[in-house]
Amino acid sequence: MSVPCSDQEFRPVKAKAASLPPGVTAERCWCGRLAKVKQVEDFSDQFGMKFFMCASYEHDPPRSSASSSTRPPSPPPLCKWFHWIDTEQPDWARQEVEEKHRRAWATFFEEERWEKVRANEKAERERQIQKLRAEQARNREVNQKRMDDEAARRFAEEEVRREAREAERKRLRERAAEAQAAEERGDKSGKWPRWTQGK
Repeated sequence: MSVPCSDQEFRPVKAKAASLPPGVTAERCWCGRLAKVKQVEDFSDQFGMKFFMCASYEHDPPRSSASSSTRPPSPPPLCKWFHWIDTEQPDWARQEVEEKHRRAWATFFEEERWEKVRANEKAERERQIQKLRAEQARNREVNQKRMDDEAARRFAEEEVRREAREAERKRLRERAAEAQAAEERGDKSGKWPRWTQGK
């Protein structure tokens, strides 16, 4: 009685053709055909491990002449049998996986380091911008105070000059009024009126 074809619990996703290891006897699958030897290409715990796979598994190659919309769906494989040859991952494969992981982590940490460098540079630029803005604000305050002080000084000087002009106008008005009054009274002393003789 033949064993019915059925799915296995695990089947590698990516594999390549490989040679039969020395001392290993070729096997036949459920279909009775001589099984092919494959080697796992996925970077996983099974990377580099060899296994037998039914030669009829890839019975339906893709058709290049028909489009995917008009091509009928492919029937299921004739047989999905496979059997592990290696029970453990080879040392070279384990080392290659570890090296790949090491490079991946090194790249991750390098990117993380550069992210920190860029973040620090950005923070430093922002700090410098804030420092520059604060310095500009202080300069504006100093300049504004200088302009306010200058305006106050000019205003005070103008007030002094205005008061002097007002005092001079007052003195001239008083002198003119006195001279006018003296002329109206006919109060003269000598040849010239008193208001023309100076003080």
